[in-house]
Amino acid sequence: MKHDHKRLSVSGLVTAAFTRRFVIEAKDGKHLADLGSQASLVDLREGEKVTLQGRRKHSEIKVTAIAKEGGEMIFIDRNGGHGHDKTVVRHDPSLALAAVKLEGYTVLGALGKPKHFDILGRSAKGKLVEFHVELDGAIDRKKPARRHAPKWALAMGEL
Repeated sequence: MKHDHKRLSVSGLVTAAFTRRFVIEAKDGKHLADLGSQASLVDLREGEKVTLQGRRKHSEIKVTAIAKEGGEMIFIDRNGGHGHDKTVVRHDPSLALAAVKLEGYTVLGALGKPKHFDILGRSAKGKLVEFHVELDGAIDRKKPARRHAPKWALAMGEL
């Protein structure tokens, strides 16, 4: 197993939940994930589908963002170090979602980032597009979306 602190996104089913750690079973196997000192913000239960983002460090994923299926993304700022994680304020995605809908796309999924939203949209012709939308609803860029990208697994119903 490579321990290079690589950023990753994992979607899957929670198979075990502890105080601040949990096990997520994804298509590529089981992963141990750590929520840090802000674990109380996320009430995880076995059997829930989640998408998380983070960095692999040694044998676990240090979670930087997590969303339950159909729920909002919760961000964990891990810049504090030594157990001093802090939670970043959640942002309202309504402006970003409205901007994508105004472009004529159906919203299939949204992932919040600290400074923008990634939104998966489908055109009337079925074309998948990933939008990067600022917090104020301004579309920064859009690009073709990969159908089987791990970060869109919940949106595409691939769990």
